[in-house]
Amino acid sequence: MSQLFKAIVIDDEPAARRLMRSLLEEYAQVVTVVAEAGNGREAISKIEELRPDLIFLDIQMPDLTGFEVLERLTHKPNVIFTTAYEQYAIKAFENFSIDYLLKPIKEERLQQSIDKLKQFGRLNQTLDINSLQDIIRQLQAPQKATALPIKTGDRITLLRYENIAYLEAQDKYVYVFTTDGQKHLTDQSLTTLSEKLPPQFYRIQKSYIINKDKIKEMHRHFNSRYLFIMDDKAGTRLTSGRTYHDEIRSEFGL
Repeated sequence: MSQLFKAIVIDDEPAARRLMRSLLEEYAQVVTVVAEAGNGREAISKIEELRPDLIFLDIQMPDLTGFEVLERLTHKPNVIFTTAYEQYAIKAFENFSIDYLLKPIKEERLQQSIDKLKQFGRLNQTLDINSLQDIIRQLQAPQKATALPIKTGDRITLLRYENIAYLEAQDKYVYVFTTDGQKHLTDQSLTTLSEKLPPQFYRIQKSYIINKDKIKEMHRHFNSRYLFIMDDKAGTRLTSGRTYHDEIRSEFGL
């Protein structure tokens, strides 16, 4: 009889967690999902409490990266990373005897991970997070794109990064706002965009990514928040999330 692995699904996007649960139903004899976590800090708490055999871990999350989660754990489960960031090289993960799933996750690729799990039992006994991060940084492709493609039917509009003021998630949609006041709908999630956009784009709360080059003013706000006044036609005022306070202080040297 094969081993049954207790698993926690960790991803800041509810839709991604639902999809993973749905895909794992096919492997109910091997993996049972005992909990979910929507951010890094919640993940650490649940992992230490429930001590799972396996975690499906998103690399890019608003509060902590997947690597930072692993560094803070005393309990060391098996790790299967998930990410939309294609620059991460699968070979780096394979060399460390762990696994990696690229979003959107394909059924056949998940099956390979489960087969590997069944075959080896333990995936990450010798996981060296610092070395893995170093390899991934070296293998990341340089950012060459200068514009964000926006698809509208058969037409693709290229929005130059220097003309984008901020991006906003509204309900199930994400809009891109340019400095001249135009509003464009994109079919990509805010998390996916945060992983693909160049470094001048910075997430200040769950619903907003701003272009740091288009900040006109910053003000301290109540409840550990910051007010950003953008250098766009509307003089847009955006408020950061409380959980982003420490990261913003570090990012802007406050």
